Amino acid sequence: MKNTRLFIFAGYDKFQRVDATLLYYLDNLSKFGDIVFTMDNDLPDTELAKIKNVPNVLYASAKRHGEYDFGSYKRGYIWARDNNKLDKYDWIYLVNDSVFGPLTDLTKTLSIIEGMNSDFTGMVCCSTPDLPRHIQSWFVGLRKNVATSDLFNNFITSIQPQAVKSIVVYKYEIRMTQILSAAGYKYDAIYYDTDTSIYKRAAHAIAAGVPFIKKLSFSENDKIQYCYPFLSPELTDMIISYANRYGIHLCPDRDVWKMPYKKVFRITIFGLPLISVHRQVFQTNRAYKIYLCDAIPILKILFNKLWKI
Repeated sequence: MKNTRLFIFAGYDKFQRVDATLLYYLDNLSKFGDIVFTMDNDLPDTELAKIKNVPNVLYASAKRHGEYDFGSYKRGYIWARDNNKLDKYDWIYLVNDSVFGPLTDLTKTLSIIEGMNSDFTGMVCCSTPDLPRHIQSWFVGLRKNVATSDLFNNFITSIQPQAVKSIVVYKYEIRMTQILSAAGYKYDAIYYDTDTSIYKRAAHAIAAGVPFIKKLSFSENDKIQYCYPFLSPELTDMIISYANRYGIHLCPDRDVWKMPYKKVFRITIFGLPLISVHRQVFQTNRAYKIYLCDAIPILKILFNKLWKI
């Protein structure tokens, strides 16, 4: 039922616009709950009106505050708290627009999240050796008992401006999981990311049940093509349009053999290259070229097999 969920949504656009990808996301969320929207931009009234026209948007605000997504979460949370909204929902979600999607209907995804025996959940739990384990803050679900607790209220309302985004990650994203778990709240996630594959191998996370693509994964230009089998034509066009708008280089051609080769092995003698192997990868296809002296191709081998992404 719609009234069991409240989505506190944080947005940002460097061009101060509400684009098609954001509206697509909000329209999909509106099918599953109410929305409180806060954007870290001074939007023109014509752009903010686009948000207000989305079904089930209870409140929409767009004012530059410079506190990143957590500053928007803070403002959305305070509005919901002060207007006595939080107690009306079983789940309160913190969601932001750092992703594209959803790629599929969210019915199953939300059912999985809310069916976990946990107090707060996420789409992705970062579990790399370099960082403390934590729920990534772009999609976090909080049961009502967590969202209405003094602990969470004190945490979210304490958000302050930080000099750089990396400090926000350490001070707020990572710390949110640490504070809640230290208080005895259990957490879980759909996908445990042990090697930042949410950015480096986006299709791997999608295949594991995450129906979103992180926008930062576009920096891995030769990997984003793996996501095409999961995208509708509408979403494909949105992504290409977004990339063109932001000056991000994409190669939308689906022809496997136009993918670049990367050097994966080399034998040298006295520091001079003798034999090198270059590999090309696309979904289930692999191609290898063997070069003499890194310059003269002498052999090409093709494979087509059900490889793991």
